[in-house]
Amino acid sequence: MTDTEETQEKAVEQQDASTLGRVLRKAGRFEHYFNARSRLNLTGYVTVCARYAHTSGDPLTKSLLFAALEEVIRKNVALAARFSPGSPEGVWVALPLVDLNRVVKFVDQDSASLPTLLEELFAQQLEFLEDMPLWRLVVLRDGMVVFAYDHTLGDGQSGLAFHHNLLASLRSIHDPPSDHSGFVSSLPQDAVLTPALEDATDVTVPFFMIVRELFKILFPFLDRKKGKAWAGYPVQDPPTLVTTVRLLEYTPEQASTLIKLSRDHKATLTSTMHTLALIVLSRLLDAQPENKKFKYVRSAIPMSLRRITGTPSSAICNQVSALSTYHSLFRPAPATISTDTFSWDRASALTAALRQELPHSPRLIGMFKFVFGKYDEFCLGKLGKERGVGLELSNLGAFPEPPAKEGEETRWRIQEMFFVQSDATLGAALKVNPVGTAAGGLGISVTWGKGAVDDELAEEFVKAFDEGLRTLAQ
Repeated sequence: MTDTEETQEKAVEQQDASTLGRVLRKAGRFEHYFNARSRLNLTGYVTVCARYAHTSGDPLTKSLLFAALEEVIRKNVALAARFSPGSPEGVWVALPLVDLNRVVKFVDQDSASLPTLLEELFAQQLEFLEDMPLWRLVVLRDGMVVFAYDHTLGDGQSGLAFHHNLLASLRSIHDPPSDHSGFVSSLPQDAVLTPALEDATDVTVPFFMIVRELFKILFPFLDRKKGKAWAGYPVQDPPTLVTTVRLLEYTPEQASTLIKLSRDHKATLTSTMHTLALIVLSRLLDAQPENKKFKYVRSAIPMSLRRITGTPSSAICNQVSALSTYHSLFRPAPATISTDTFSWDRASALTAALRQELPHSPRLIGMFKFVFGKYDEFCLGKLGKERGVGLELSNLGAFPEPPAKEGEETRWRIQEMFFVQSDATLGAALKVNPVGTAAGGLGISVTWGKGAVDDELAEEFVKAFDEGLRTLAQ
């Protein structure tokens, strides 16, 4: 028996028997839906990337990272849990041990390689092992830490929560350990998982909404905009995990200018970027004869429900809904972008729509009740069909900086950040994912799945979107 195997065996033996395979809670319908997508290889990891830097230039060593992760795991049992869909209802089960040596991977690359690294990561099928949690960590030599996790485990905000907790843990370690086995065991027996969304708030579906959705199924021709809405190519069949990743960065000064500009026009950064994306997309589609027939784009804008459920920003869970609606393409599309000619009326109207929809958005998740547990069939039934959404804009907002404790030195800081998701098969044709960095800047990823949209159009979209945003930020 090797030293590593002996250490692991002792760690498991020390684990209190009452926590071995302890059921944390039943799974919610929303979690079942995401689990089905993952198990069927219809989607890949969700990732939130952050580059950690020490004021002295000290590197993020393996022993220090493992010590910090141990504290994070002990305070967040979701990171030491696995999803077990095999039981009649599906449950979350506590792991007796988390082996960080298997969860964390150190690579001899720096942030310049991040897009390629993420594309390779997204192409991998997710692992569902009985002795492993639903997340992985990839650490680059310049301190970039990629938190990759199954969407069953958490929403986009959960990625921010992880880095919030990790940064706080790093700052609390005053005497860095010289070594760490990588085994995290003897987890708190009273640890509880954040409630499923269906138990955290009312997701009851109003009768009129049920009737409306039923009519859409029975009489699809009544949705007159659907046939005139651009949504890229049909959902790939067979499915794919291949995703293209493009990353854009903006300085704190540029981000501040964009936020102020949006507020001055009764808009938000989310609605401003969404409007810009529509302008760019309108211009590109109008330039292609085969796409002139389209008059609308159906977009999705995820909305965090934590303000409704009261769940703290440090929690790792799935509490999100979305506003999905049609938007008229600009005809003609503006030839240039400027603060004076920008469509601020569209941006402010979208801001108002998001605020109005948020309190009612949990009922969208309540619709999963009518899938009647047939999540696999529901997901597979979308293959080869028209794609439901052409554009998704998922803004995580600003990074929640951990509050400084009295006497605590804040030598560890986070620099660049990116929120990147693949969802290559079932997701929108184009996905724009912004996140506010800890330093006040802005990181944006644009992704698309192979076969969801022409690569040439997508690349032109990235270039024009970037140019437009920089123009507004001047």
